[in-house]
Amino acid sequence: MLTRFVGIPYVKIVRVLAVLVLCSILIAGLWPFHAPRNAVSWLEHRKGLRFKGHGSALSRNPFQQSSKNNATGLEIWLTPATITQQSSILTFDSSPVPRSDFSLRQYGTSVAIQRYMVDDQGVPRRPWFKIDGVFGGRKPILLTITASKEMTALYVDGVIKGESSTLGLVPGDLTGRLVVANSMVDESWSGEVSGLAIYDHLLTARDAQRHFEGGIDQWADQAEKDSPAALYRFDEGQGDVVRDSGDRQMDLLIPAHYFVLHPDFLRSFRDEVGSGAALTRWSYWEDVAVNVGGFIPVGFVFLAYLSTWGGIRRAGLLVVIIGFCLSLTVEVLQRFLPTRNSGMTDLLTNTMGTAIGVSLFRLACVKGFIARNSEPAVSIAGESGEGIIAIDISEPHERVLHSA
Repeated sequence: MLTRFVGIPYVKIVRVLAVLVLCSILIAGLWPFHAPRNAVSWLEHRKGLRFKGHGSALSRNPFQQSSKNNATGLEIWLTPATITQQSSILTFDSSPVPRSDFSLRQYGTSVAIQRYMVDDQGVPRRPWFKIDGVFGGRKPILLTITASKEMTALYVDGVIKGESSTLGLVPGDLTGRLVVANSMVDESWSGEVSGLAIYDHLLTARDAQRHFEGGIDQWADQAEKDSPAALYRFDEGQGDVVRDSGDRQMDLLIPAHYFVLHPDFLRSFRDEVGSGAALTRWSYWEDVAVNVGGFIPVGFVFLAYLSTWGGIRRAGLLVVIIGFCLSLTVEVLQRFLPTRNSGMTDLLTNTMGTAIGVSLFRLACVKGFIARNSEPAVSIAGESGEGIIAIDISEPHERVLHSA
């Protein structure tokens, strides 16, 4: 019979552990269980918005492609909260692939422009243009991007910092819904934005210099002279709308709760690793280790729990299936939580962790540890080809208690 384990019935210990493991997995996978408040606030005593943690704003309507010109560009006054973050300053929902949109990103002290395109062979690509040493202090910076199909130029505070002939932009890149301080998924950027303009034509070096010389206070008036497609002064100081001075119904909305425009749902392994760049990042393997390690207790404890029942065929396989279903449930529910990402990699690594936990429970040393610490005895379950066999090790000779 099942007796006691350090003064407490072994079966009760296993049951409590199973509940604790289940609760821990659900908390770790689904916290905070709801969409948090949108962490966006107006700056005091000066114009602009502060984005902190999970916060973002989006355009009321999608931007449409202009047929007048074959050039495009944007300007933004911003102050990053830190120079260590790697996240999206703004994105446009212009791509048929939600995670491959046009984006302006911060990589530590660097700024990068990424876009989605299909080459002449029909292969989707994500070329990018990166300039190092842009961010370095707690002061507002004016970024000016102007581009045609053949060339993209980046100005910082009115001074050109780099050009790229391999990353040309077309008006279609700056189309769709505009998202500020985030991407189409959860990649929140922290910092302040004090001005933003979208253009459907080229800006000259003189334009970029002139827009910066007046500072933030005069920038909007200078930018307005160059007929932007949308102009945001960020001078409202309150409310949940940033007005478009061009009055084209392109106002920026500040939702009450945090959101992502295209949340992931069981994103494929191929999409997650992309061209393989993700596999070279230490953070990717940290996530894999956490996902595997977090489900090892599921396999170990749930098999220990089932072993107290007796008469269960292929209990190890059943526990692996339970781990898979538990992970699938978490991934499906994450679809409705904007701070979480749902992917196949998590599902596979969680199931792998469950299998490892099952294997660890089957080790003879584990059963021996339970036996040595039992008071005065405990049933240790093993698997045979015909089901689970529970063995009472309290007697001088092993005696079969239950056999399926």
